[in-house]
Amino acid sequence: MKDNNTGSKESTHTVTTFQEARLQHSENLRQNIVHAAAALLQEHGPEAVTVRRVAERMECSTKIIYNLFGKKEGLAKYLYLEGCTLLSQSFESVPEQASFENYFRDLAYAYWDFGISQSSFYQLMFGGSFAEFKPDEESLQGTATALKQITALVVAAIEQGMLQENDPLLAVRMIWAPLHGVIHLYLGGHIESEEAAKRLYDHTLSMVILSLVGASSK
Repeated sequence: MKDNNTGSKESTHTVTTFQEARLQHSENLRQNIVHAAAALLQEHGPEAVTVRRVAERMECSTKIIYNLFGKKEGLAKYLYLEGCTLLSQSFESVPEQASFENYFRDLAYAYWDFGISQSSFYQLMFGGSFAEFKPDEESLQGTATALKQITALVVAAIEQGMLQENDPLLAVRMIWAPLHGVIHLYLGGHIESEEAAKRLYDHTLSMVILSLVGASSK
């Protein structure tokens, strides 16, 4: 009698093709290079992020970096997206609150903390420290994703009739522009101390809230 169970068994091994393996290797290498560039950025500032210095940190040839990123601008784009991820994580760590103002203030302070603690990333993303890099569509989408908590809060507040401005994009920009301005002035050396900058940031934040909800809350 024939045993039907003696036939070939399905393999439990996952087969990775050569092309897939090459792509995985390239992606892993790309991420390691981005991390090396990020370390240089944080340790020594934007001027230290050159293809040559990144290659030295990675102990590889500059040709490998050029092959993966094209030019320095390509590397800057990946650093920009890495910064978007860090900013998004900062916002995501803020617990939601029922009070619009309290939640908004906490998100705004998370933005301040990111700007101060990750100042090199901040200047790359929003300060033009890489003059040759201009955010493309993917980079701008990364920014939008990073700001999704603030955008969602603004949309919810508009739907509840809490804000004077009914255009979510304009409302987010009305929030972002003045808060960014304080951080940018401080990082550029135009405000004498972090304490003074923080006081100005607090005052600016209160004015932003008043401009958004002042009339509608009366």
